[in-house]
Amino acid sequence: MAAGHGVQQIPETSAVLLPSQQQEQSTLRPVEQRLVAEQQAVATASFAGTEPTKTDRLELAAAFAEAPADEPMAIEAGPAAEEIPLEDIIANFLPCHQEKIRECSNDEDVQQILNAVRNFLTLLRESGIKLSPGRGRIPTPSLFGRLRKLSVTKDAALVRKFFEKATIFFSAVNTAQTKNTGCLSTMLDSNTHITKFANETEDNLRLLAGNPYLKQITSMCNRKGVPDPVKAAEIIEWDCWKIDGTFCLELFRAFSSMMNGRGLINDQAQVVEMLAWECWQLDGEFSMELLRAVSSMMNHRGLPDKDTLAAMLAWDCWKIDGKFSIEFLRIFSSMMGGCGIPQKEKVEAILAWPCWQVDGNFSFDLLRTF
Repeated sequence: MAAGHGVQQIPETSAVLLPSQQQEQSTLRPVEQRLVAEQQAVATASFAGTEPTKTDRLELAAAFAEAPADEPMAIEAGPAAEEIPLEDIIANFLPCHQEKIRECSNDEDVQQILNAVRNFLTLLRESGIKLSPGRGRIPTPSLFGRLRKLSVTKDAALVRKFFEKATIFFSAVNTAQTKNTGCLSTMLDSNTHITKFANETEDNLRLLAGNPYLKQITSMCNRKGVPDPVKAAEIIEWDCWKIDGTFCLELFRAFSSMMNGRGLINDQAQVVEMLAWECWQLDGEFSMELLRAVSSMMNHRGLPDKDTLAAMLAWDCWKIDGKFSIEFLRIFSSMMGGCGIPQKEKVEAILAWPCWQVDGNFSFDLLRTF
């Protein structure tokens, strides 16, 4: 069987309330109205710099649990969905898909795909969310490019379902934080990922999309597929992310950088142990600046080895007048972003170059420019 073909019995999905239909919210059941309110409250609090409480998240999860899965929640798309020209919709697909869509334009399955895409694009337009561009030679939006191994005819049900679920996902994101579709496309890298996303429950998709730290979650899950939304919510509840009792986004961001493309962190104990290493101490206190510098070097490389890190931080080349200089390390971490722990000999050789001398003295300002 060819890759991506033969997907069967994909369950139907309910339509999404578009921004232009907000006046019709009174048709939602009370629990659904509370769900939307809870989700917006959590996301807004996070954006404003106020830490959402554990009670906030538990109430949000409870709201999801209360909504019966088999009750219809569909609201038909309004006239605004028809405003996007058919050719503009087709133009977002890969050239091979465009050709097949035009060839089979009268096929019912293809028409259902186009309707699903029209609703998706309408939601994005009304929410102010842009399609993230692809990085290949062909200027196809990355989300459409992820379907490259699928057939719009043989896999029509999956393709349709994918865009229906994408509509649900982006209807639940915090648009103050999410400006493009990259948060979803970066996680998808195979037909398996596409299928898993298309078959995910609506409640789970909304729970994941409404996560206040979606950007960091999707960074860890870069090309790893959509994570378990419940697990993603549990991770941000770990006490290890708190400083003085408050969730520290900077701390969580540093770990998500190191775990970029490696999946969600599995073990809280591993994080607790790492943060207790003595090498993070500067002047007797934990140094967030030092952690940031190391996380830059270790971007997408995973967590560092304790002994290797401790040995690097003890190098004399980081010292000025016998004292460790965090500025030296920060500059090199910027140049070494994603390259791992540098070699001591190379650092020493670079710092010995005469070109860093200005009026006979080593120039930090000159080093910073590089």
